[in-house]
Amino acid sequence: MREHLDIHIKPLMDQHPGLGTVLEAAGIGCTTCSLGTCRVRDILEIHDLGPEATRDLLTAMGRVIHGEAPFEVPDLPRRAPAARSAFCPPIRRMVEEHTFILRVITCFPALLKALATDFDAARPLADRVLDFVRTYADRYHHAKEEDHLFGLVEADADILKVMLQDHVDGRAHVRAVAEALDARDLATAGARLQAYGELLTGHIQREDTILYPWINRRLTDRQVGELFAACMKVDQAFGEAPSRMEAFVAKLEAALA
Repeated sequence: MREHLDIHIKPLMDQHPGLGTVLEAAGIGCTTCSLGTCRVRDILEIHDLGPEATRDLLTAMGRVIHGEAPFEVPDLPRRAPAARSAFCPPIRRMVEEHTFILRVITCFPALLKALATDFDAARPLADRVLDFVRTYADRYHHAKEEDHLFGLVEADADILKVMLQDHVDGRAHVRAVAEALDARDLATAGARLQAYGELLTGHIQREDTILYPWINRRLTDRQVGELFAACMKVDQAFGEAPSRMEAFVAKLEAALA
C-alpha cells in the first residue's frame, strides 16, 4: 500500500470502485467530494486518524485494490487522534501561523527602540517587518481566511463582520506606518505600529478561541477536505516564501534581543 499513499483518491476510486464503500464505512466522505485532489496520505491527515484506525483503513483499502494477492500495510508515524474539540488540520495550520504573527508583534517595542536609537541603521529591519506583515500575515494568512475559511459560514454573521473589519483596519495601520517611516515621523510610526499590534493580538485571540472553534464544529467532512485542498493551493502559490518568513521571525528576535 505504500505505493498508493501519494496517489489522488478520485482516480484510485475510479479504478477500484469498492474503495468508496470502505471510505464511507470509515466516516470519510470522498465519494461525495467533487475535488478529488487529496492523496491517500492527505486523507489520513485531514481526518486525524490514529495509528490503529490508519492501519485498519489501509488494510481494508488494500483488500479492495489487491484482492487475494498479498500486500504490505506500511507502518506510518501517526499520533493518537486529537480530542473531539481539536481543530481540523487546515485550521490547525492557521493557528500555527498566528504564533509567528504574534512573535513578530512581540518584537515591536524593541524595533521602535532600535529606530529611536539609530533610525537609518534600523530602517532595513523595519522594512522587513512590514514585508512580513503585508506578505505573510495579510496576503498569505488572511487570504486563506477571507477567500476560503470565512466562506464556509454565513456572510452576515456578526463575528465574521468584526473579523473582516479588523483586517481592513489592520491594513490601514500598516499603510500609515510605512508612510510615517518614509517621512521619518517616528512618533506616528510608533503609535500606528502599537495600534496594529494591539488590534491583531485581540483579533487572533478571538479567532483562536471563538471564531475558529465555531467554524470547526460546523464543518462537514467534505468541507474539511475542500478547505484542506484550497489551503494547499495557497501554499503552492506562495512557494517557499512562507517558510522563509517563518525563519525570519527567529532572526528578528535574535537581532532585537
